Amino acid sequence: MKKLLAAFFALSLFSVFAELHPARRYFEIGTTVNIEAAENIMPVADIFKKNLVIDLKKIYSDMGDDGATVSLSAKENFFINFNFKKFGIGLDVGSQASVSANISKDLFKVLDGLVPGAVYNGEASVWAESFATFSVPVRFNVDKWKVKITPTYFVPCFYLPSTTVRGWATHGLDGSITAVATAPLEFYTISEFKGLIVDGEFSLDFIDNIDANSLLSDVLKSGGVDIGAEIEYPILEKLDLGGYFSSPIVPGHLRHKVTAVATASIKSNSIMQMAFDEESPDTYYDFGDPTYSDCDFTVNRPLRFGVECAWRPFGKWLTLRGKAGAALRNPFGEDVTIKSFYPEYRLGVDLSLFGMLGLNLSTEYSKKIFAHGVGIMLNFRAVELDVLAAICSPNFVKSFKGEGARVGVGIKFGW
Repeated sequence: MKKLLAAFFALSLFSVFAELHPARRYFEIGTTVNIEAAENIMPVADIFKKNLVIDLKKIYSDMGDDGATVSLSAKENFFINFNFKKFGIGLDVGSQASVSANISKDLFKVLDGLVPGAVYNGEASVWAESFATFSVPVRFNVDKWKVKITPTYFVPCFYLPSTTVRGWATHGLDGSITAVATAPLEFYTISEFKGLIVDGEFSLDFIDNIDANSLLSDVLKSGGVDIGAEIEYPILEKLDLGGYFSSPIVPGHLRHKVTAVATASIKSNSIMQMAFDEESPDTYYDFGDPTYSDCDFTVNRPLRFGVECAWRPFGKWLTLRGKAGAALRNPFGEDVTIKSFYPEYRLGVDLSLFGMLGLNLSTEYSKKIFAHGVGIMLNFRAVELDVLAAICSPNFVKSFKGEGARVGVGIKFGW
């Protein structure tokens, strides 16, 4: 019995030697799902209160120079991995979607000025993207070097280039506040999504108009290729240093376009009523004059590069991690600007008990979102459960106030 238990613990510690991200099983199959919603306007706990009170004056006074930002994203994947001592190979199939909007602070001056008849102009930017991915990661050793090459075939599903929205806000002589914004949108899609906009609103009617054969043909014609590389080397017995890089090789193509004029407005009878009487403002939005046409718009997944390290000063039970790099959204694309470039970093601490129970604490900045999270791992060799929760925000200071949340769950089976 003792020998059996010793063998079990030895297997549970499989590959937990000096490397950045050691494998835990020779074979595994699993799936992960991550959802994130972040903003820098007000804490999530206040939004979900039974009696929501919106203090617009406070929102403006607390707002940074970067204005108001809202970001939503979702990612899921299914994977199979084979891990051996000096070689590994896998298959990863996934999808991801993101949307982000930023409103300049100038538009919110109406909340602070309180000058009847004054007009305040401002701008906003919005972008969205979605990809389906098919990757085959390959891992191998060259002497003490560990190398991972990941070619990926990706299919862009939809893409909204970074678009400028112009608007204005004013105080009425009666104390009311009105804000209006308009923008010409060019929305690129993988197939001809006729019926995406119906009576001025987004609709699911386009699903009934999709022809399966036509959609399959569009998928085969739209795919692109990028390749990622990771390399690491044990600098010391307890310290590993590595670098990563991913770059587009062949761009994806979206050959259908939906054009519409977007209009949104909001009106409140009184700023005091919104703050203290919980009165809901009148809102209106419309996507008018939709047109559908053919095009050839190229899209790439982000260009990324950086370095990372793992230090185990007291043994395998404690790992201190660091990562620093940068990324460029849609490199070589028509809409790329200096704002498409952003830095990334991550600091983390991993605690492990016999490779069976794990705790991770981390703080990071990625995709222009600050996040501080905790993760828990339960590993029983044949099955592993991973759970992640984090608070996040586009603003560093406000990221500690819980103005956004990230949740993730993953499950793996194997041996």
